[in-house]
Amino acid sequence: MGTPVTYRALAILGVVLFGVIADEAAAAEVPAACERGDLRCLQELRQSECVQPASTLETCLVFLQRLETARRRSRSTGLAFLLGNTLQGIARNDNVAPQAKERYLRRSRAAYRQVVKDQPFSASGYLGLAEVAETGEERVDWLRGAVQAEYRPEHMELLANALSNDVRGQAADLEAARVIEDAYTYEMTNTEKWRFAAAALLRYTEAAELYPSATSERAVENVLLRVKDDIDYPLQQQLLLNPEHDLPRLADAFATMCEKSIVQILTIDECLAGLERAVATAEGPVPAGTRRMLAEATLLGIRTIAGESLTRAAQARGRFFDWIDRLVATGLEPVDVAASLLEAKADYTPDPTERAETLLAAIELSPRRGDLRRKLGATYVRLELWPEALEQLRVATLLLPPEEQEGIDALVERADKAYQARFFPPDVTGPAVIE
Repeated sequence: MGTPVTYRALAILGVVLFGVIADEAAAAEVPAACERGDLRCLQELRQSECVQPASTLETCLVFLQRLETARRRSRSTGLAFLLGNTLQGIARNDNVAPQAKERYLRRSRAAYRQVVKDQPFSASGYLGLAEVAETGEERVDWLRGAVQAEYRPEHMELLANALSNDVRGQAADLEAARVIEDAYTYEMTNTEKWRFAAAALLRYTEAAELYPSATSERAVENVLLRVKDDIDYPLQQQLLLNPEHDLPRLADAFATMCEKSIVQILTIDECLAGLERAVATAEGPVPAGTRRMLAEATLLGIRTIAGESLTRAAQARGRFFDWIDRLVATGLEPVDVAASLLEAKADYTPDPTERAETLLAAIELSPRRGDLRRKLGATYVRLELWPEALEQLRVATLLLPPEEQEGIDALVERADKAYQARFFPPDVTGPAVIE
């Protein structure tokens, strides 16, 4: 005969089961522990517990305890850097008391110093120390360390800005100009290289005005000469003066001479004169292939000046439209080139009705270009022409690959709701009352 189960035993069993379930639920809410020394896991955990919008100071402090435990078990430099970042982030939290804030900053500096000690030829520790520096001079010193460790142009730009903003004065301004010139020297990407060149030119020009006895215009001239040498200025001039001379390199010439930093250094006049000359040449008795290459190079020049969206200057816009209309009137072959020119014109047209008309003209030339139909559909949405918008957007989804369809679904949903509302207006009277 079995042992009778009492109500007291059942009650105890229920409490135990409830406790187990509660513990399991609580454990499910706590992020899983990382393997010992798993830096990537800890980085992801910090992102969720300290950085994401749902994180709080409390969740970050809990993560800090875990990180410090992992740090005691492993002297990894990556863990030390992560610890410095975490402590710095907590110190920047508005809910931390001033005294506690200073304690966290001191501990953050200690962690970053350990990184510098372990990896003196890595910039990360120096950059961390610059972020938590107590004075502007100290920040500059640590940024100098970062530059000397890796000699990267982006770190040189940080140092130059710190010299100008945090230290100031003749010596700091002159050093900032030299540092930015070094960034120009070491940068490999053309767009960034020319930006650094323009910045160096500006800094040397300002220094020559502020401190005429300490510097001369020679430094400004040196930057100009270096830029002209780097871009092979005589060749660029020859290409723009004689567009037919070397057609395969004409587009690159416009990409260089019309680039925004280059025009700050050398003025935009040569770029604009070259574009006018290319259009005039395309209007003349030239082969169809030559005309196409001239049109493509001109389009690249226009895009280089204005980017991919509406230019603010009405005068420049009128000049662009004149070039585009003249090129389209030449009867370009293949017609896709003319469609691309009209697309650019639409991009720079502020009036949505005129923009829609220009896009329609482009689509007539290239009916299978889904990107043009997407732009036209978005324009129709702005004009509240819902049936037209739905037609163009749905065709765009058929023509475009999935990775290029971002945003179309939202436009279709908006247009569809607005179109349906014409026939089925929302009921604002409320439900009928049955008596």
